[in-house]
Amino acid sequence: MTSLTNGLLTKRLMPKLHKVRVPTAAGRAEYWYAWRGGPRILVAHGKSDAALDAEVARIAPRAIARFHEMSKPENGDHFSALVVRYLKSPEYRGLAPRTQADRRKFLDLCREKWGTLPVAALNSGKMRAVLIKWRNEFADTPKSADERLTAMSAVLTWAHDNGEVEGNVLSNFPRIYHADRSAIIWTPEDLDRLFAHCGQDLRDAIDLALHTGARVSDLRALAWSNVGRSALTYQPSKGRRKRTAIIPITPQLRAVLDRIPRRKSTTILTSSRGYPWTEAGLSTSFQKAKRAAGITGLRFHDLRGTAATNLIRAGMPLDDLAEILGWTTAQVKEIARRYVSSDAMADGMLKRWETATRTEV
Repeated sequence: MTSLTNGLLTKRLMPKLHKVRVPTAAGRAEYWYAWRGGPRILVAHGKSDAALDAEVARIAPRAIARFHEMSKPENGDHFSALVVRYLKSPEYRGLAPRTQADRRKFLDLCREKWGTLPVAALNSGKMRAVLIKWRNEFADTPKSADERLTAMSAVLTWAHDNGEVEGNVLSNFPRIYHADRSAIIWTPEDLDRLFAHCGQDLRDAIDLALHTGARVSDLRALAWSNVGRSALTYQPSKGRRKRTAIIPITPQLRAVLDRIPRRKSTTILTSSRGYPWTEAGLSTSFQKAKRAAGITGLRFHDLRGTAATNLIRAGMPLDDLAEILGWTTAQVKEIARRYVSSDAMADGMLKRWETATRTEV
């Protein structure tokens, strides 16, 4: 069966097959996709190329069978075909690129298990328990376990709206992952340690995050055209609904913006090469600085909690801040209770009132 790893044979049996072989900490890994960008149909690991070839040969027959199942016309009546139709929908294409990639990744995992499931079976109320039981098999990684059903639920909601199924059997499914990092912040001491290992371009990105509360995806996309006389405005890529975030330009934020050089890029933030930060580039630089500083347990995302304290002190109403951050008002109040003194909040409210009074006059 080792001949199944031969390129000519696999190309004849699976003409659209896309294969990827990569090094891993334990040796080598090979992934097969039904087509470029399509569902994953094979995952193999080996300590050496020879061991990997043997493992690929061992499980290749199942992958070939799955390939032909997945390659049925998209108007088929199985779950994989339903996913193909969803991936071409405006609902999916309207998602942010990062959300699309994450959704696609978990849908691939779902199709590995449920690709040949008849769509009609998804009309049975019993499928809810079956799918939740399957999710529970991955409970040791609760977040990714839930993401499997989140991805399936998105497909079923779309399918129901388009008359493909009678309802979404996964609607409001019980989650096993619960994490609220909204009240986690970077202290001044943490930031001092981190900044000691940051280049100026990374320092600019962190400082902008600290005074806007923007998610990483939004932070990288912020453009100079978003900067007004007294506020920075943009449309967040995520949130409960489409809205415009309005961030007051405090003296501290103005100082950060004045310090950042304007390069050829239209985005505010750029790497040392003068180009907009890529997600991977920013993440790699940040993780490198964090390791050098010996910081653990804190994430770039946690800068949003610190930004919340800065904006509360600047006088931003808690309801407005909750709307901007995509949090509940209760979460923002908890931030205020833990980290912002009543005197600081009063000072912020007074500054806001004085500004409003001057505007009215």
